[in-house]
Amino acid sequence: MTAARGAGAARGAGGAARAVRAAVVAVLVAGLGLVGAPSATAHGRLTIDVDAPARVVAGVPFDVTVTVRERGHRPAVGYRGTVALTTDDPLVRALPEAHTFTSADAGTVTFTGVTLVGTSRHRLEAQDVDRPRVAGSDRVRVLNAGAALEGQVLSGLDPVSGGVVTVYDAVTGMVLATGPADIEGYLYRITGLPAGAIKVGAVVPGPYEPDFANNRDTLEEADVFVLEPGRTLVQSWEPETFGPYLDVQYVFES
Repeated sequence: MTAARGAGAARGAGGAARAVRAAVVAVLVAGLGLVGAPSATAHGRLTIDVDAPARVVAGVPFDVTVTVRERGHRPAVGYRGTVALTTDDPLVRALPEAHTFTSADAGTVTFTGVTLVGTSRHRLEAQDVDRPRVAGSDRVRVLNAGAALEGQVLSGLDPVSGGVVTVYDAVTGMVLATGPADIEGYLYRITGLPAGAIKVGAVVPGPYEPDFANNRDTLEEADVFVLEPGRTLVQSWEPETFGPYLDVQYVFES
């Protein structure tokens, strides 16, 4: 019995020694970075808060604050990921570039110059570009800017009828609105436009070449005009208030 107890004790001591050695090896390996605890993001411990204005005006830039938070809702001051903004507004004019967080951000950054154009309720989402599950969103109602544009369609300084005027976003090139020049035969008025930079073009049925303001041949070359909320840009002949001049060229038949 004494010998058996001695053998059992030896085995127990050997097991304890092996356990100690295994623990030491684990500590050393972890110290070398070969084994580590799962990251916070692997367990969904990071979330993103998006703070945008409840209401904005179409075409007017605004700011959006993004905060990356840890479990417990504290700002993730050690976060070093890259976050990008996206939106479901198909007419969006401007979104800031993706931002890579630094220690100076302390988990929070403000994106400036966000510019939505479509008058509706739109979603703004912030997402880690490498870890899509780390994301958050907010909703913004985009209000009509109440801007408008009016003028006339001419050819060789003479009024022409049947013209159709198109307003383009000067930044994206997308069509914002179209309208007929049918007031008194050749005048046009287009309402419900966003604020900001626009370009204007006109087409007239028949032997006329399309025109872009002011006497430009292409959309890229067209002059840029800036609309202000609640105001109408009117074509006139005064330099300080001069609006889009649309003068389609008559094509002479040979």
